[in-house]
Amino acid sequence: MVETQTRLDQALQENQHRTSDPVKTLAKSGYIVGDVIGQGTFATVKTAYWSKLKAKVAIKILSKTSASAHVAQKHVPRELEVIRTLRHPNIIHFYEIIETNMRYYIVMQYGENGTLLELMRTNRTLAEPRVRRYYGQIIGAIQYMHSCGFVHRDIKLENVVLDAKDQVKLIDFGFACRVRDEGTTLSSLIEPYLSTTFCGSHAYASPEILQMKPYDPIPADIWASTVIIYALLFGRLPFTNSKNTKLLQQIIAKGVQFPSTITVTDEVKALMKQIFVPVRQRVTTAYILCSQWFLMELTETK
Repeated sequence: MVETQTRLDQALQENQHRTSDPVKTLAKSGYIVGDVIGQGTFATVKTAYWSKLKAKVAIKILSKTSASAHVAQKHVPRELEVIRTLRHPNIIHFYEIIETNMRYYIVMQYGENGTLLELMRTNRTLAEPRVRRYYGQIIGAIQYMHSCGFVHRDIKLENVVLDAKDQVKLIDFGFACRVRDEGTTLSSLIEPYLSTTFCGSHAYASPEILQMKPYDPIPADIWASTVIIYALLFGRLPFTNSKNTKLLQQIIAKGVQFPSTITVTDEVKALMKQIFVPVRQRVTTAYILCSQWFLMELTETK
């Protein structure tokens, strides 16, 4: 009797393993799974051909079993809320979410031209007009997110991809969260939402995050986005990639420095000096898009 039960248990386990195979699960919905293009602690991103669209897509596969209870109960629902809500030309387009007992499959647009990190590694630096175009699209996406009541909290070179038309697409909303209720405007809030989750990469962290105290994530998103333009212009990070928070704070306190070996306009330097400052002095997305640096683009195109 015991031996029979053991065989039954083994058969059930084998059957569960077969039915939980991502390739087979996705094949039932018309996806032919391809290569891995991203790997995280709880998620893997793969390419796939979707017969319905007759196009290549990216699929983020989130494991329910390997994720901690905190991630499963807090971060995953937040990410799903964000991707179901946001629709913007510079935010990756999400097609559908498939849920099984074992996993979530998030199907999204594929960024054919790779990440900005890959672009930087290939080119080292980019021409200023091109960086300004990318940054305008990034800031536009961030401004839209903030207006919808969400923050990203993990903006970095790896989380910005380029499509076939060389247009920016913001990706990876695993740390994103809602900072105000639907129907509430930012201007009507008496006090800003303060985040107590210290997430993201040290190299992109604003000084208020490094203090390890509750912080407003809206200006922190702006700071992180500006690390991207500095990196694309100068081929290196503006401060340091060290995880030593005290060292980072000391370097940031000295102010942003610009390499003399690479020439950029005074306008872009002036803008970065208005962003790489303490949070109370930092300019907003609206100010950035109306700054002299962006006005230069209008003059150049005439």
